[in-house]
Amino acid sequence: MKTAVFRTAGHKKFFLLLSALLLVADALFVAINYVNGRRTLESTLTEEGKQLQQAFQVALSMTLNNMSQLATFVSNSPDVQSIFTEAEQAVRLEGGGPGGLRAAQLRQQLYDTVAPGWSRMTQQYQVRQLHFHLGPGSTSFLRVHKPDRFGDNMDALRHMVVDVNRDHQPRQGLELGRVYAGLRGIVPIYSDSLQQRQVGALEVGTSFSMLIDSLSQAIGHNVAVLLREDRVEAATWSRPKEPLQTRCGCFIEATSSPQLNDILPARRAAGWQSPPLSGRTGLLETASGAMAVTEFGLPDYVGLRDGQDTPVGRIMIWRSAESLLQGLRQDTWINILYALAGFVLLELALYTGIRLALRGLEVQVKQRTGEIRALNEQLTEIAHRDFLTGVYSRRYFMDRLQQEFNRAQREHHPLTLLMLDIDHFKQINDQWGHPSGDSVLSALGALLLKHSRTYDVVGRYGGEEFCILLPGVSAHEGYRIAETLRTLIEDNIRLPDETDTPVTVSIGVAPFAEGDNPAGWFNSVDQALYQAKHGGRNQTVLRADIRATAC
Repeated sequence: MKTAVFRTAGHKKFFLLLSALLLVADALFVAINYVNGRRTLESTLTEEGKQLQQAFQVALSMTLNNMSQLATFVSNSPDVQSIFTEAEQAVRLEGGGPGGLRAAQLRQQLYDTVAPGWSRMTQQYQVRQLHFHLGPGSTSFLRVHKPDRFGDNMDALRHMVVDVNRDHQPRQGLELGRVYAGLRGIVPIYSDSLQQRQVGALEVGTSFSMLIDSLSQAIGHNVAVLLREDRVEAATWSRPKEPLQTRCGCFIEATSSPQLNDILPARRAAGWQSPPLSGRTGLLETASGAMAVTEFGLPDYVGLRDGQDTPVGRIMIWRSAESLLQGLRQDTWINILYALAGFVLLELALYTGIRLALRGLEVQVKQRTGEIRALNEQLTEIAHRDFLTGVYSRRYFMDRLQQEFNRAQREHHPLTLLMLDIDHFKQINDQWGHPSGDSVLSALGALLLKHSRTYDVVGRYGGEEFCILLPGVSAHEGYRIAETLRTLIEDNIRLPDETDTPVTVSIGVAPFAEGDNPAGWFNSVDQALYQAKHGGRNQTVLRADIRATAC
């Protein structure tokens, strides 16, 4: 009897011991898969953070390019050039700084000239600042957004303006200002359209609010801009009204969601320090739930110019991670139930279920990453396009010109460059207004794109100047294409008058020739265009050195 009881008790102990070992093994199995799932989730979020940082950089570049284009548009106005040139002379004769009576009269005249355009820019492009600076350095002549503030020296704040007035090269970037942190495009202002003498600089700027609102809608995440408190205090006339000071030692310049008030304490509790410029991504437990947070340093113009490691602030991008964590938790509980329900076969089924669940999570993450990558490609394409005409921007066109030049030089393939200029375009703007001129530019850009091959490169070089790269096209064929385009433009684009007057263009044609360099090649097409303009307009002229043999 005792033996039987002992045998029964031994079997029971062995069963309990074996069950305990199996439970421990299953628990370890579940724990290992949970850790792997967590690591996969964190790795995926890190990759998503890199994509978000790239999306922000693309959106920032688009905004800065828009500011630069608007600044270029205003600075090229003959009226603005004339008034500002006279103002620069008046301020110099009246002792500098704010100047005297004549400077005040010209300041009001300049304000009256740009005020209508300023109103349109604020409505259509959310521009918040239009600022005329006198050199050398940076002395405020007219703040169109604050016309009662002028004459102050801003050398310690407007480093971009100082640099533009020094070397005459346009610039764009982030700089703190007297009132707010601005995304600015700054271009030189010359005494006339021939750019004979620089008399100052024009600054067009906007705030981060427009940028983060559009970016937040595009990527489905919340975005915030935080600036260092000491830099804001040193730059502004008074504490900003819109930004919110926090315990993080920074100012909230702009945010798309009040959830930031929950994230900042959670970030501080997690021991996060100031992010590097390269950024970081992680999970934070906040009062609003788990959040996937990406943050990276925000350099200003001086930091980028001087190679400084300390950013002026940081960008934070976040979204709820509850669904991801809930999915991870649900998968873990399912695995535990499977582990408790069976032995080897059940554990194999558990392993398969976990792997399938992880694959599902990876597919979901890959799909989201693909969507972000597609958005980045769209934003990059938009950044390369001129917003008015739809053709490529000057910067992108010049990059492609260098690439095609190198290819033609290396492979000895024909390559032809066209430069078009609208005849009497200034008269169009003067007689019918800049909206009509913009309409002509837009129609011309659409026509050039429509009648170009997919691998031709159509770009806007200046105000009314367009360039077309024609890979594989010889001098004779390039001349024929130019004539076809000139005729199409004359037949299809009309001035906004009752006479239905056609718009005409002058075209220079410059095939690539052995021994050319990019600068000389581009100068040859510019000279050909010059001859077309001064030879009566509405005609096509081939570069001089091969004109006789090509035609």
